[in-house]
Amino acid sequence: MSCSKPENKFLYFFYFTASPAIILFYEKLMYHIVYNQFIRDELEAENKEAYTAIVPIDFEKSEIAMGVFYGGDAGAKEAVVYNDAIWLLKFPKATRGYANPQISYTTSPLSEYLGSKIYESLDIPVHETMLGVRKNKIIVACKDFTRKQETRSSQVSRGFHGLRQKRHLVPFHDLKNSFMSNDLDSYSGSGSETLLAEVLATIEGQDILKSIHGVADRFWDMFVVDAFIGNNDRNNGNWGILIDPDNNEASLAPVYDNGNAFFNKRSIEQMSKRLNSDEAMRNDAYLTPVCAFKYTGLDNEGHMINPFNFMKQDENVDCKAAVNRFVNRIKMEKIERLIEEIPESFGCLSVMPKVQKDFYIKLMRMRLEYINECL
Repeated sequence: MSCSKPENKFLYFFYFTASPAIILFYEKLMYHIVYNQFIRDELEAENKEAYTAIVPIDFEKSEIAMGVFYGGDAGAKEAVVYNDAIWLLKFPKATRGYANPQISYTTSPLSEYLGSKIYESLDIPVHETMLGVRKNKIIVACKDFTRKQETRSSQVSRGFHGLRQKRHLVPFHDLKNSFMSNDLDSYSGSGSETLLAEVLATIEGQDILKSIHGVADRFWDMFVVDAFIGNNDRNNGNWGILIDPDNNEASLAPVYDNGNAFFNKRSIEQMSKRLNSDEAMRNDAYLTPVCAFKYTGLDNEGHMINPFNFMKQDENVDCKAAVNRFVNRIKMEKIERLIEEIPESFGCLSVMPKVQKDFYIKLMRMRLEYINECL
């Protein structure tokens, strides 16, 4: 890099009268000044990007979407209209009735948000989520992916929010309930049964699922990512397909229901204590976790699968392929930034204290190291 001669008359005089050594010194000095300013500007831009905390959306005055309701037992839910779309608001569930509860409410909204953002970072289709506040609680807003927006004229004629249901969400539970396997002698015929052999038989043999590209890949991608985020509740009702009644086409639904991840019933005190114990962290990371799926043991009973043991020991080709996809896509620094950008508090509400962030980051680093060993 060299500095062109300026038009300033004084500097013209300088260039014509100064010795070559002094001119060289001057140009080197100018280079370092310009270069250092460039580096400072770049670092400042990076720091602004790295530490821009997200601001939860204020849903306190959002209009209720009349006639829209959602099921499930993970906590209260409301449908509201936000930016001309319907959003499902998920509230934290009270822990009354839990054994030895350490907190008054679960952190499931935060788990839903972070788990969904991690899926998004891996380029796996997932529902859109935002952190928000409603009724003085931290909630997660999930955009209703079954609906499409209509024109304003249609909205007026319908007298509704202009957001009609275009596609039907069919959970895997219902698809499995419609399938009868001829290959498994002990096939339960129950949509709720999560024996892995039955789930895979349904994926391979159910007529609608056979017509959709990538169902097996999606199942195994969820198997691996759910292990990474600690979601042990991917039961048959928590994933599925969309059917568009206008053209009778079926497609995979985006991943949804990630709220049971990240030990959402743990207190900050419990996390802090376990952070200081290598044995406790190993247990939490990969030794004791289980997933929603089961295998049939020698006693002919169903036993919960430890997904980390399964990834390491089982020779399922589709599972191995999903592990490879995960390892090739994962960017731990991106995930850590996601966590750091979540505020520790918002107003008088606690969101994600530093101990919680440290616990999640250490947990996922350990799990990633273990998953890398499964290749």
